[in-house]
Amino acid sequence: MPARCVGTCITLFTPCRRGVAVGTVSTPESAGFLSAGYRETGMQTLTEKRVFGAKTGVTDIFVSTDSGVAAVTVSADQIGAFGLAHRGSATAVAATADRLVVGTDQGVLAADIDAANRSADVADPAFDAIGGDTIGAVSAVALTPAGLIVADSDGIIYRGEHTGSDTEPPAWQRLGATEEVRAIDAGLVAAVDGVYRIDDDGLTNTGLTDVRAVTGVGQPLAATADGLFRLANGWQPIADGAFQAVAADGHGHAHAVGEAGLLVRSADDGAWTTTTPPVEAPIVDLTADRGIVTAVTDDGTLCVTAGDGWRHQRLGLPGARGVAVGGGADGS
Repeated sequence: MPARCVGTCITLFTPCRRGVAVGTVSTPESAGFLSAGYRETGMQTLTEKRVFGAKTGVTDIFVSTDSGVAAVTVSADQIGAFGLAHRGSATAVAATADRLVVGTDQGVLAADIDAANRSADVADPAFDAIGGDTIGAVSAVALTPAGLIVADSDGIIYRGEHTGSDTEPPAWQRLGATEEVRAIDAGLVAAVDGVYRIDDDGLTNTGLTDVRAVTGVGQPLAATADGLFRLANGWQPIADGAFQAVAADGHGHAHAVGEAGLLVRSADDGAWTTTTPPVEAPIVDLTADRGIVTAVTDDGTLCVTAGDGWRHQRLGLPGARGVAVGGGADGS
């Protein structure tokens, strides 16, 4: 039986504007290791979103938590209705405009999203178990043009490809094994024993240790227990200290959160500015897509900005694990 939404409409609220610059870290921007197009989205820059936000309709945000997957609708940086798209503990989540994938302790679930025909309602998808006998407990998932990437709790990474109808479960290819996987993004894997690049036939370790998060959109960035790094001629340090999450939009903007606070990279000159996070609770994940930056805290607070200040809303679902941006009511 598909999970049913129990969403409650939430009135829009006052933006949080705690982001006062307290320091800068400057690094040169280099050519992207992976193109922004690797992530299958209709990405806009933050500036474009501010100008054209009134025309973009609503966007789906999905948050994996101990209680299930929350589906939240936002318009630019205004948060609206939310509810449960999936009941039951969710360890990971990934989404595109027409697909939602959820990792659980029992395997991997997938559902189609018909965003174009649902107006502004919270998505209410029907999930299918697609892991078969191959995928057990899941630690991370990602949707890429090359297929669905899944990491299990043993650190084994698989690629799922459809060899026939999209309605059939994918064929799973074992790409390789790592130590504990924390995150997957745009062809890169964050693991205890380093950052791995996903190749056509396997994995390549590119360096670092105790990696908490990674982004391969534009210039690769990695958040580790020892600092924030960028990939140029090898991994180069940006800031010291433990970092938990990092995200980039492929247009020069990037955000990272750690002991030093919230670091924001300017698309104009590549300089990193240290700001205060929008809420006091620890941020566990960040994502940047469709012209917005989204963060989620461990107590289930969703934070959203389209470049004009943060807004946030408690979802009432503690134990948040990750956040993903899907499509919108316009089907994009």
